[in-house]
Amino acid sequence: MEGKNITTGNLLKNMTYLFIPILLTNLLNSIYNIVDGIWIGNLIGENGVSVITNSFPITLIISSISIGLSTAVSVCVAQYYGAKNEEKIKQIIGVSYLFNTCIAIISVIILKLSLNFWLTIMNTPEEVFNLTNQYLTIYLIGFIFNFIFTIIMEEFRAIGNTKITLVFVTISSVLNIILDPILIKIGLGIKGAALATAISMFIGMSIAILYVNKKSSLLKIDLKYIKWDSAYIIQLLKLGIPVILQELVISIGFFVEVKTSNGSGVIGSAGYGIVTKLEDLLYIISGAFKTTIIITVGQFVGNHKINEVKQIMKQGLKLAFAPILITIIVLFIFPKQFCRLFVSSEDVITMAMIYLSILRFALIAIPIRYLLRGLIIGTGHTTFSLLQIIISLLIEFSSLFFLTKYNLESLFSLGIAVTLFMASELIINSIYYFSNKWKKEVIRQS
Repeated sequence: MEGKNITTGNLLKNMTYLFIPILLTNLLNSIYNIVDGIWIGNLIGENGVSVITNSFPITLIISSISIGLSTAVSVCVAQYYGAKNEEKIKQIIGVSYLFNTCIAIISVIILKLSLNFWLTIMNTPEEVFNLTNQYLTIYLIGFIFNFIFTIIMEEFRAIGNTKITLVFVTISSVLNIILDPILIKIGLGIKGAALATAISMFIGMSIAILYVNKKSSLLKIDLKYIKWDSAYIIQLLKLGIPVILQELVISIGFFVEVKTSNGSGVIGSAGYGIVTKLEDLLYIISGAFKTTIIITVGQFVGNHKINEVKQIMKQGLKLAFAPILITIIVLFIFPKQFCRLFVSSEDVITMAMIYLSILRFALIAIPIRYLLRGLIIGTGHTTFSLLQIIISLLIEFSSLFFLTKYNLESLFSLGIAVTLFMASELIINSIYYFSNKWKKEVIRQS
């Protein structure tokens, strides 16, 4: 079979083989986001940063749907690959192309029609309201292409080929970085930044389709498998809906956070937005751990090696040590320097530092949270993952409601509330992991 079987040989070596290209891919995405923020912040100004901040919860909604569906495909393909069942791999892939494209189009139409509603709920500042709507309209259209692009990347990752996904993302991200300042400077402004992203998504998808059809007999787009198969759609939905809902619940959290930061006007919104750039970097690094764990666990479960799954977590912690150390250095030694990459306004930087000073301890544990989340999803327990996110978010909302009653600085209150959310998720998932309940359920289902 094509790809790499992770269940044989040295586990740490195999996981590293998966992890490094995924990490580089995610870092490239992060670098793009940072460079994009730098271009927008310096060429457009505070209003541009505020547009991106207020757009983020909406982009997170569409990303949530894409992540949920592609994660379901990844788990299925990884398990079928571990079981060496090529026919089922081809069938689930064919169904996913048709189903995911339909969902993408429907989702974009609904979001476009409801943009003003969501922006109003977030208390988007009046001076950037229309600009945010224009940015999101272009971005959402382009994201339809990203659905297909993401499916192809997850397929390759599920069979252990993470290197080619790095190539795909490199081409797309570099193109985006080049197009950003060009389209902004020719007079398109923030719309130019959105158009650059949409064009890059389309080209990334096109290259991925050409490659998969030419180089992979296992994953190629075969028209005879592209059909509406209820059994496979139910399987994708069973795994994917909890992940989609989990990501959407997190999106609700970001809605509340953005709304809270907007309470301090454009300065508060921009300050919060700068810190989210740092969070994005940490989440993208940690996302590499989660993806690695999902793929590895999926192959082990498909190969009926459930007793070895705890070894995957131990090796994952070894991989996470260096990123955690680097995170500590950035958070405690160079936080202001990071903020100054985006804006020169001392008022905005002060707001960002208020938020970051409280949140920094919780940020350090993000890789561990994502290792645990990856194991739970990889074993197919996506419903539990959803439930613990809901509980953690309720804790965040409750604490935020309590703190804002005392008229504390909005970003100070937000820092405490988000810290409680992150701590809750870590504690709940750790208890579930050490209880071994996930293991018993996998054995019972197999």
